[in-house]
Amino acid sequence: MFFLFTIHSYMIQILRVFCASLVSGWITFFAGRFLIGYLTRKRAQVPIKPELAQEQAGKAGTPSMGGISFLVGITISVLLLGDITDEYTWIPLVGMWLFGIVGMIDDLLKIKRQNSDGLKSGQKLAMQVLCAATVISLMTLFSDLQETLVTIPWNPAKSIDIGGWYRLAALVYMLYFVNAVNITDGLDGLAAGNAFPVVLMITVVSAIFGYGIYGDYIQPTVAAGGVDLAIVGAAVLGSLLAFLWFNTKPAQMFMGDCGSHAIGALIAISALLLKIELVVLVASGVFLIEFATSFIQILAIRTKGKKVFPIAPLHHVYERKGLSENKIVDRFRIVGYLCVVIASILFLVKYI
Repeated sequence: MFFLFTIHSYMIQILRVFCASLVSGWITFFAGRFLIGYLTRKRAQVPIKPELAQEQAGKAGTPSMGGISFLVGITISVLLLGDITDEYTWIPLVGMWLFGIVGMIDDLLKIKRQNSDGLKSGQKLAMQVLCAATVISLMTLFSDLQETLVTIPWNPAKSIDIGGWYRLAALVYMLYFVNAVNITDGLDGLAAGNAFPVVLMITVVSAIFGYGIYGDYIQPTVAAGGVDLAIVGAAVLGSLLAFLWFNTKPAQMFMGDCGSHAIGALIAISALLLKIELVVLVASGVFLIEFATSFIQILAIRTKGKKVFPIAPLHHVYERKGLSENKIVDRFRIVGYLCVVIASILFLVKYI
């Protein structure tokens, strides 16, 4: 059994994955404790939206920008335990910080102006497009991915080559996840709690690919970077758990746009690097529903001047109906885990 513990063995690699989760979790926990006090003293809170003043009156004064805690925790953990020279390590980190900075700018403007409006929608979208285009360029230049291929999870023998359209699709895919997680971040523990199972699935798949399983199906560059991406995923898991310690109801701090942008970017980039884009899309069903209700509402108001829902996104509909916040969050999490189970079945159908 001694061969299992040689420096290059897979067991050592998996040990690094678990350590990344632990290190990230502890750093995020202590950073979070510091941030709560610091942000409270600086009055770094975003005012409650007027349309939610009644439902969320108790949240007034809660500091925002708590996502900084897991940005720091993830980064330090990966720098300590990951291979920073590998593109499956540094590209997700670069993407996380690019989008996190966009969200941070938005948060700071909201805090400075003391209203719920930060960057204008056009400004924010332009910055997000620039970040997504940068990440896609990095993937193209520094990875050996056959990036134009899209795998079909429910058909084991089929992948589709969409050629030059892939980069545009990847850009839209990244923008979708960043904004979907941001939209979902409206109740205590909702966004982080639903991101956790999705990231868990991505981390497990990364480890499986890194071990060499399903080598006949995946691209060599995916197998080579699997364990490195698993370390990043594990760091995200540890940080999310630590953040949830402070973010469950009643939340001591909110992740803010800096946190939601970073987590959404990490999920999208990881899916693109592993070539499991559609599987992750299914796994993130809660984010999809939240995004869809908000998008439909905006479209209906701008085209017909009418609302489809009393309020959007969907979690606020149930909140307005009088359902307790804990019950909404718990039920959304249940649906989230079911979506991950369905996505996992699709993954197994593809690769078994």
